[in-house]
Amino acid sequence: MSCRELRPLIGAYVLGALEPDEAEAVRTHLATCPGCAAEHVRLAPLPGLLTLAAGAEAVAADPPPAALEERLLDAVAAEAPETARPRRRRWTRPRRLIPALTAVAAVAAVLVVVAITRGGGGYDLTLKASAAAPAASARAELHQVEGGTSLHLWVAGLPRDDAVYEVHCDAPGWSASAGTFRVGSDGKAYVDLTTAARRGQYDAIRIVRRNDERVVFSARLS
Repeated sequence: MSCRELRPLIGAYVLGALEPDEAEAVRTHLATCPGCAAEHVRLAPLPGLLTLAAGAEAVAADPPPAALEERLLDAVAAEAPETARPRRRRWTRPRRLIPALTAVAAVAAVLVVVAITRGGGGYDLTLKASAAAPAASARAELHQVEGGTSLHLWVAGLPRDDAVYEVHCDAPGWSASAGTFRVGSDGKAYVDLTTAARRGQYDAIRIVRRNDERVVFSARLS
C-alpha cells in the first residue's frame, strides 16, 4: 500500500478497528516508513482520550457519594484564610454539578480527538520536483501554531549524499526560512520544522539544496 492509501487507516489501526489483514498491512508499512510512523505516534493518544470520555460519562451516571462531597467542602473551607472564609452553607443538591462537569470533560476529550484526527486545522501540500531532482517527491502538512507555522515534511528520492536542504516560505520580495534537514541513506527524510511566518504572509514554498543553491522542490499555496 502507498502512503496515500494507508494514512487514512492509521486512526482506525490505533483504535483496533481494522480487519486482521488490513492491520497487518499497516503494521508492515509503519515498520519501513518514517513519515507514516510519525503519524502513528501523533494518533497514539486516541484510545486514552476515548477512555477518558467514557470515564466521564460513567461518573455522570454514578456520581460520588454526598459524604465525599461534604468532606471536600470541609477541606476547601479549612484551607481558606479566616478573614476570607465565607459563612458556611451546605449545598442542598450538590450532585447537580457533577453531571455538568463530567459532561464538559467528555466533550473536551472528544474535541481533542477531533483535533488530532483532523490535524488541528492543517492543510496538505504536494511539492513539485525540479529538473535538479526529477525522480524525487515531497509532501508537506502545514499547521498554524502560536509562533507561526509548523511544517511536517516528507521527501523521497533525493541523492544519497550529505547535502543540506533548506525550506523557504516565500512572498514577493521576502522570504523566511523554516529550517534545514538531511536525507538518510535511502534518500528519504521526515522532519518537523517551524517558521515564524504565518499563513497569509507567504504564498509559496521551495526547498533549496544549500551546497549549490539549486531549487529541488517548489509549490504555490492556493
